[in-house]
Amino acid sequence: MPGAAERLRRAARPGTATRAVGTAHGRAHTRRLTFTHREGRHQLLGVLRHDDHKLQLALLSPQGQRLLTLVQDAEGTRFRPGAAFEPPFTAEWLANRLAWSLWPSAALEQAFGDSGWTLREDVEGRLVEYRGRPMARITGSPECRIIDDIEGGYRLQIATLGADTDRTDAACPTD
Repeated sequence: MPGAAERLRRAARPGTATRAVGTAHGRAHTRRLTFTHREGRHQLLGVLRHDDHKLQLALLSPQGQRLLTLVQDAEGTRFRPGAAFEPPFTAEWLANRLAWSLWPSAALEQAFGDSGWTLREDVEGRLVEYRGRPMARITGSPECRIIDDIEGGYRLQIATLGADTDRTDAACPTD
């Protein structure tokens, strides 16, 4: 993402309005993440933690095995070493889509600046564009965010989970 990735990283530094919508600041939140691409569908658990300095997402198998950890901080955006698999997307791709779905509009608009990236919102959700070309549509609610990556053909559903004892019950439809 030319220019915008660096702006998103800079905007995440202390003193900026980067508090994610619908999550408590600094606390870990467990979510069900469903990645869909072409005919493939993968459900994982995600433990998301963020504050003014750092965003971290641990991706876990449904059984709880840590598969991959995403980190975005002052040092950049990366997957931590020791991943159990090679994801079909970059760390920057995943971090940006999380930011697009979670950050307040004003923080995104500030981060995008004059980079060619824009955010449009309406009653149905958000549309992220690059130089007028739609890149991603974000819809849903705080309980079930749906990120449709138009350019890459991916869909990512991020759902809150039911009671701690039932990790299969989530707010998004199973299809």
